Amino acid sequence: MASQAEIIRELNASTDRESQAAASANPKVGRVVMAFRLAVVPSICFLKAYISKGGPRGGASAFRDAVNAWAGAFLKEAKQYEITYADTEKAITESRDFG
Repeated sequence: MASQAEIIRELNASTDRESQAAASANPKVGRVVMAFRLAVVPSICFLKAYISKGGPRGGASAFRDAVNAWAGAFLKEAKQYEITYADTEKAITESRDFG
C-alpha cells in the first residue's frame, strides 16, 4: 500500500498534467467562464460519482468516493485557473503595492 505522501505526490502530478493540457487547449477562456467551471464542474462530478455508487443506498462509502471525486475535479479546475491567471493577478497585486 502506498504511503500518504506518495498518493499526494501522484495526485498533484496528475492534476498538474490535466490542468496544463486543459489550459493549453483553450488559453482564451474568460474569468467568468473559469469561475463558473470552478463551481459547477466539481459539483457535477460529485453528483455523477454519488449516483453511480448507489446514492443514499451506497452509504458512507458512496459519499466518501463522491467527495473524493469532487476534490479531484476542484483541484484540476483550481490549478487551471491559477495557470491561466497567476501572472495577471501577481502583476496587479505588485502594481497596487508599488503606489
